[in-house]
Amino acid sequence: MPTSVVSEHQSPSTQGSWLAILTVAIAAFVLVTSEFLPVGVLNNVASDLQISTGTAGLVITLPGVMAALAAPLLPVWFKRLDRRYVLIVLTAIMVIANSITAFASNFHILLLSRLVLGIAIGGFWATAIALSGKLAPAQLPIAKATAVVMTGVTFATVLGVPIGTWLSGLYGWRSAFAINAGIGFLVLILQILCLPKLLPESAIRFADLPALLRVSKARRGIVIILLIGLAHFCAYSYLAPFFKHIAGFNSATIGSLLLLYGIAGIFGNAFAGYSGNLNIRYTLAFVGLCFAIVFFSFPVFAVHLSGALVLTALWGFAFGAFPTTANIWMFLHAGDAVEKGMPLFVGMFQVMIAVGSLFGGMVVDHYNETTLIYSVLSFIVLALIALFTLTRGLNNPKMTCES
Repeated sequence: MPTSVVSEHQSPSTQGSWLAILTVAIAAFVLVTSEFLPVGVLNNVASDLQISTGTAGLVITLPGVMAALAAPLLPVWFKRLDRRYVLIVLTAIMVIANSITAFASNFHILLLSRLVLGIAIGGFWATAIALSGKLAPAQLPIAKATAVVMTGVTFATVLGVPIGTWLSGLYGWRSAFAINAGIGFLVLILQILCLPKLLPESAIRFADLPALLRVSKARRGIVIILLIGLAHFCAYSYLAPFFKHIAGFNSATIGSLLLLYGIAGIFGNAFAGYSGNLNIRYTLAFVGLCFAIVFFSFPVFAVHLSGALVLTALWGFAFGAFPTTANIWMFLHAGDAVEKGMPLFVGMFQVMIAVGSLFGGMVVDHYNETTLIYSVLSFIVLALIALFTLTRGLNNPKMTCES
């Protein structure tokens, strides 16, 4: 009888398929585009609403705050509800939030719409990642199943953010969110048609949420992942302002660099899916080293187009690999604790986004983007030290969707 890392007795009607997992990957694409589209249009939002760049960064911070709350709370409230319906409702919430954003008449309504989006973000990732094994076809390794879902993330950075930035320059930043709402509606229809039954093994209780923290190998990985993620989201949230204010690039060049960032992320995601299945510890170390090179070199070399091209590509590669690597670590080292512990793990990820963008906004408003990038290098150094001390000797167990 097929079982995944998240063990469950499945009937044929609940068997995963390529169509099911690709539908969720497409939903991830729209969701991540919704969350990070402000990165590309932050300058436009600040100018249109006559606020500072740091204040505009709250449109990135607030969804992270709400998602951090929603990720652990919603799965508890859902109890034994079929996760198919959960994914469909969360996608509908995402469509509503983007529609409000597109027509927001002032900054307060814009922030409200972003808070609503945070509900969809937290609930979706707490549900979708833990279900990767159930959504996947039989015999597909869990590392590759996770990478398929995370492909939506990389394609969002390749297509979603750059195209949104381009549309913002042509028709205004609101148009990008309106189009994203339309695409989200189409994804909602696909989910209704394609998702199988996704019955949870058991209801998640509040006492179950720290499940990953009770597993020593998972706990050590979380420390490293938090440090790397915090560094990335501090700096990435203000990447476009760096290119505009420090490097002096125009909007077309910034859009092209964001496109390059996303394309490199595709290769990073593919690399993590393959390398993580071989040795997740070395894969995470390589990702951390890439981030270290980027943050050390960016303020000096990225002010020139050639340096910006190389370092933006390396940054995109590193982040394309990072979420996939983090999720694979948990699947490999936490086993049956993943389904119940994933909501809190997703919440931690969203805390990284919220705290990172908030801290970054404060540094940018009081100093500049260069100071911000240098300051986050310390987080990467700490992560690498922890990786080579706390996780020594951790090797991949043999684990697939079939056990």
